[in-house]
Amino acid sequence: MTNSGRTLSIWSMSNITNFLGMLGIMASLIFVGLEMRQSHRIAQAAQQQERASMLAERINVWLEAGLDWQSIHFEQDYDYTHSEAITAMRNSAHQSWTLYENDYEQFALGLLSADVWEAKMRGMQRVYNLCEVRPIFRSRLPMFSEGFRNILSGFENSCEG
Repeated sequence: MTNSGRTLSIWSMSNITNFLGMLGIMASLIFVGLEMRQSHRIAQAAQQQERASMLAERINVWLEAGLDWQSIHFEQDYDYTHSEAITAMRNSAHQSWTLYENDYEQFALGLLSADVWEAKMRGMQRVYNLCEVRPIFRSRLPMFSEGFRNILSGFENSCEG
């Protein structure tokens, strides 16, 4: 082998080594980027979960006090005459919608499996069609994300006509 052939061979090996090294660095950067994206989604989900927990606890305080959150907070009706059972049902409906909204956000972030989401959808459909608590749904609807509202708009309505 001539000197020029050896030089070409060494140069080619050097290029191949550099190329493989760059591929390794690029793959590492892509992996780190994907991990950061996943961490960001998990952080978003944790924030949503915390907000949902705080709201559910707030509603629970009203429930324990025997007060109807819908009547007082949304309707400013301080003289409502609901029974204890109806008050509990209305507060429970608020808690259910808080939970389902959080479930939707978890699903949208890819953190809830499809089979669990389908089960949640059946639960949502059930609460949606409890006609006694439809006013709770109507009060909460404008506060839901657009994606969640789109899901809910596809539900069969058993309460009207």
